[in-house]
Amino acid sequence: MAACIGGGDRGPALEVLRTDSAGVELVVNRGASGAVPVFTTLDSVSTLRLGSLDGRPEEQFGSVVDALALADGGVAVLDGQAAEIRLFDSEGGYRTSLGSKGQGPGELQSPSALTLLPGDTLAVYDAATMRITHFSLDGALGRITTLQADRARVVVVSFLPDGRLVGQSRWLAANGGPLPGQEPTFVRDTAVLTLFGTDGVVDDTVDVLPGREVIQTVEVSERSISVMKRPPAFGRTNLFASHPDGVWSSTNDRFELRLREPEGGRLIRIIRAFGLERPVTDDLAQEIRDRTVAEAETAADRRTAARWNALSARPETLPAYDRIVVDDHGRLWVRAWSALDPATRWWVFDGGGELLGSVHVPGATTITSIRCGWAWGVEKDQLDVSYVVRYALQEEASAQCD
Repeated sequence: MAACIGGGDRGPALEVLRTDSAGVELVVNRGASGAVPVFTTLDSVSTLRLGSLDGRPEEQFGSVVDALALADGGVAVLDGQAAEIRLFDSEGGYRTSLGSKGQGPGELQSPSALTLLPGDTLAVYDAATMRITHFSLDGALGRITTLQADRARVVVVSFLPDGRLVGQSRWLAANGGPLPGQEPTFVRDTAVLTLFGTDGVVDDTVDVLPGREVIQTVEVSERSISVMKRPPAFGRTNLFASHPDGVWSSTNDRFELRLREPEGGRLIRIIRAFGLERPVTDDLAQEIRDRTVAEAETAADRRTAARWNALSARPETLPAYDRIVVDDHGRLWVRAWSALDPATRWWVFDGGGELLGSVHVPGATTITSIRCGWAWGVEKDQLDVSYVVRYALQEEASAQCD
């Protein structure tokens, strides 16, 4: 069964084809990137900007890991360096802070993800302790759960709407596998996505797929062995995001997204987008090499940069995307990968896989949360100071929150 859509607001050369095979829906979007219509626009100036270089302590952010929109127009900001959650109202007024640095109840070491669960409960995941801590919005400490992951270090996670968690770990060979050699080597991890219940116990494996590409260098001294990892020039990786319909899990080798059931990982839907992928040109490869070498401070660093570029595999196409955000309507916001300049273009798909259009995000903002007609994100200035910003989605500025 196939459907072709053209004309109207979707652009004259954009079509969607749907087929079904053994219960797996394949949604193919075809059309040149220039034919994709604008889905929505963001105001050129943010309506709210939080952060300061030398203001009050609660206004200074060390490392913003997440900024989560709240139903009342406020925001919860997870600061990884301060190891705390800061709550602000819709006008940017500071409310309170949850958590603090430490290992005791209600304390955090290396928080890496934040979500809002039913009942206005914030859940924060701490990668250092593999612990989920729950707080109410009024600051009360709730349940604390530790993941029961045998030998696995779960760092990257995504919460399902019901409070369960999908965590990513790296596959480990028996007995740790062979020791790496001293020559720089191009390697790719295997990523394992695991479903954990609300009690922290493993429920099932969601997906096993190629993970992050790195160039690995081993440095040996009299007292230590150090393993250094650096992404190659066109380093590909896997990405995943929880969704009301399941878990979107894919690698960015090409423009393809896969929806899986959390329990057992059964494949439900595949989204492909032809025309959005971009080739790796000789000029781009040379520009990356020249800039990398030019930015090196010493002759030794320049030699290292040149060797790093020589070891970087050159695929036929650029990595397709580098971030997936699910908004409050279940739509997928997928950021186009950028080699040299800040990534500013996003593609928006509905939950069924249809490409709705593109969005240009100003100021090299990394979007973290989209809710109630607002896009929240993080920006950094030239001094690497982090700011939390809010932009209005012009077509949805009057949207109401549930």
